[in-house]
Amino acid sequence: MNKAELNEAFAVAKSNADLSMEDISIFDGFGLSDFQPVHVTIGQVARLIRYQCQQLDGGYDAENFNDIAEFGRKRFTVYGATN
Repeated sequence: MNKAELNEAFAVAKSNADLSMEDISIFDGFGLSDFQPVHVTIGQVARLIRYQCQQLDGGYDAENFNDIAEFGRKRFTVYGATN
């Protein structure tokens, strides 16, 4: 996943888009050393960002977002991106 794809996913995560149908089970264990790269959509990454990073006050946790960015760079291949 590149920076443009991450930014697009973050924009979708911050929007009012309904992401309830996006399956994020594919990301289980993405921070572990034996996690194998996966092909994902922007919607799935957006839902992961909401799940991992959104706080009760509506803000986003920067540390968790950075984890997604760091691991996603080599472990997530986004298909169907508009960028």
